[in-house]
Amino acid sequence: MYSKDTYTEKEFKIMQFLFPAYKRFYIKGRDEEGNLIFACKLVTPEGLCSDYKHRLRMCKNYPAKRIFYPGKLHEGCGYKVNVKSFEDYLK
Repeated sequence: MYSKDTYTEKEFKIMQFLFPAYKRFYIKGRDEEGNLIFACKLVTPEGLCSDYKHRLRMCKNYPAKRIFYPGKLHEGCGYKVNVKSFEDYLK
């Protein structure tokens, strides 16, 4: 998971304080552009949610048919992001 407006570990801690449900996430690393990458502590080794009944809305909505911001997916995810220009939509 990426957070569009979280750039530092300190900002992530503030986000967790303001939104306690985000305490389930931890910083996994950074991508090639320096953006923070988050992972969920509740995902099992099989890739399943260990607290499925209480999962967050973003998890319930995944996979979304459309993402309205530039998205990136980790290698091997199985999904792909099609970035379209304004001209593409006019066609």
